Amino acid sequence: MAKIFITGITGFLGSGIAQVLINQGHQLIANYRESSSKELCREFEGRVIWILQDDDNVWAEKVIAFSPSVIIHSAWLGVGHQDRDNWDVQSQNIDFLRIILTVVQKSGAPKFIGMGSQAEYGVYSGSINEDQPINPTEAYGRIKLVCAELVKQYCSQYGIDWYWLRLFSFFGKGEADHWLIPSLVKKIVNGESMDLTLGEQKYSYLYVSDLGLAVNKIITNSGKSGIYNISGKKVVVLRDLVKNIRDKINPSFSLNFGKLPYRVNQSMHMQGDSGKFVTEFGDFDVSDFDVAISDTVEYLKMKFKDKLK
Repeated sequence: MAKIFITGITGFLGSGIAQVLINQGHQLIANYRESSSKELCREFEGRVIWILQDDDNVWAEKVIAFSPSVIIHSAWLGVGHQDRDNWDVQSQNIDFLRIILTVVQKSGAPKFIGMGSQAEYGVYSGSINEDQPINPTEAYGRIKLVCAELVKQYCSQYGIDWYWLRLFSFFGKGEADHWLIPSLVKKIVNGESMDLTLGEQKYSYLYVSDLGLAVNKIITNSGKSGIYNISGKKVVVLRDLVKNIRDKINPSFSLNFGKLPYRVNQSMHMQGDSGKFVTEFGDFDVSDFDVAISDTVEYLKMKFKDKLK
């Protein structure tokens, strides 16, 4: 059992990671703000040590006193599309990372795990590995790159093992309502129309619980510090995925493919090659994709039906 400090636990990825780690028997401490919703943490809320994140950094001293053996940084401001190219918002993530890295060093934690993004690669097509040239197109991806380099240099100086996970496409409980799968289910449940692109994009979706399994493999095994792609193996055509979800809820629901144009710099095949990670730590993409999609759709159906009452 490891003692773990995790940021961003109330978010989609953070809560998914935390659920897996708690099920694996690890002890978690997490920071939160007064404005944070713990809705995604209800199943394990009582098994986490919570620290209110205040302005005078008392919370950081409490984490240091906890003496974690692993620190997982999944918090990030400006994930939504409206802030992806907002430099003022994105740059705040550098300031917070600086505080987190100080906590890593002062607590003596030997491992740091940070969440990067496929956005660091920029526009590409196909299955790519970590040797793919980096050419981000928005402030989001550029600041992720800055943070990755900061992590590398800081941890190397202090002898801390570091792992920067470049995350690709995910789905599961807790995904923001405005993302594709939740927004699709919401519109079907509400009987609204749904305008889409032609849906020819190919994505390698990964169930969020499998990200938790990947993180757990880093925690419980020794491995080389570095950057690792985390991506699903199964490539799905977006049009097929959307129709599959539609058919699970209401086969007669009309999908207006081709009503929306593709966005500028749209990547038509987004897939990460996770071979480097698998070689170093072992496989993590173990969930049955169809079962996971069905479970996610059922969860979303109940969520949006409850809101209609």
